Amino acid sequence: MKLPLEKLIEHEAAYLGMASAAEKTACAWYIHRPEVPEWQDANRALRLRDDGRGPDIAACEIVETMRGRGMRPTADVDSIAEAQGLGIALRRLGLMPVTKSWLLMRHAVDAALALPERGIEVRSVARESEEAQEWVEVVMSDEDEPETAATWRAVAEMEANYPPCRLVLAYMDGRAVGACDLFSQDGWGRIDSVVVRPEVRRRGVALAMVARAVTESKSLGNDVTYLTTEGGGAGEQVYLRLGFETWGVNVMHRHLA
Repeated sequence: MKLPLEKLIEHEAAYLGMASAAEKTACAWYIHRPEVPEWQDANRALRLRDDGRGPDIAACEIVETMRGRGMRPTADVDSIAEAQGLGIALRRLGLMPVTKSWLLMRHAVDAALALPERGIEVRSVARESEEAQEWVEVVMSDEDEPETAATWRAVAEMEANYPPCRLVLAYMDGRAVGACDLFSQDGWGRIDSVVVRPEVRRRGVALAMVARAVTESKSLGNDVTYLTTEGGGAGEQVYLRLGFETWGVNVMHRHLA
């Protein structure tokens, strides 16, 4: 299945509706959440396009618009924007591409799911419940920088309370040890926030949770279930075992001032 870029961008913007709505112009879609300025996913420009005035003018407008809103200039350059010269224009303005390689992975339609490991119980939990707060605490177990903890707690709580997101928790011996969520809309499911407590990693917890999220996505009638992960990281191997395949690399390539 060829990657439908426009739908992916729309789905990305809808997922980030938990933080703020996208403001759309001819040059870009701007997502802005002043309460969490360090969270670049929610403070950036995407769907960059040359509106006919040339890439340099469009790039300048994008940067000036972001600075005017008090945002650090952050833009995701897709293949259309790059072909139009916007990536080069942004780089001339000092927005440089992030060096990490990010994989967009899609679950193959007929791929069989690996069975969860024994001793792991996986549950879907309701929003605004004690388990939802447990979900937040598990997600926060991956945060080891005190100066950014408040930001990431706010993000986790937004996600936990966003109606299109389904929360998944994994338990071992009655204790919540893993979390992820499934954002479902318009026939697509996006799996995100996959976190396992450090002391129980490499014991099949992520495998069990993501398998459950894929099953739920399919039960909702989604034609596509996807996620993103760092290329070459431990997550990539887990997702390959579950039947995911690479759909694109740096599909929306982050550029930072």
